[in-house]
Amino acid sequence: MKNGVKLLIVLFRILICGLIKSNIVLVIIFILVSGSIRAQTPSYSIEVSAVVVENLRLITVRDLDLYSPSVQGSVIIVNPITSTYAGLFKIQGSPNRTIRINYTPRESIIEQNEGLGVVQALYSMSAAGEDIQSGSFLLTQGSADVTIGALGEVFIWLGAEFDISQAAQGNYLSQFVLEFEYI
Repeated sequence: MKNGVKLLIVLFRILICGLIKSNIVLVIIFILVSGSIRAQTPSYSIEVSAVVVENLRLITVRDLDLYSPSVQGSVIIVNPITSTYAGLFKIQGSPNRTIRINYTPRESIIEQNEGLGVVQALYSMSAAGEDIQSGSFLLTQGSADVTIGALGEVFIWLGAEFDISQAAQGNYLSQFVLEFEYI
């Protein structure tokens, strides 16, 4: 690179002195300057790779209805296979792939204001490849493997048994968490 710069300086002096005034010298100077600039410009190479993870999508179709079902003794029962009050979710993903669904099957829900009452909850779920609740099958409580249907959907119904024998009048809040992933 230093030799190119020296040659450039020599040619520039010749040009200024008027010894060589042709257009060829200007072209040579331009080429040398361009080459010098390119030689000084650092070159970078960036390698990029990506792993595409297949998405799963959960859509809540219907919430679990706890107002409408009748109380049997001190228990509210919503069967995930037979009750129209069951919650309904649709999971969309890759057809015929297996997913694992995890959830907490039991929960103690404490009254929010004074903490005097407790509701014991036992959740249950059923699944089917089509939106046919009566054709769904009961999932293992807590963790279950389910195959997504040929159309890229699996339907999940949420049921529960709520023991209200220790409940007092008040405000009870709960959040049902459903986790799912490809396996």
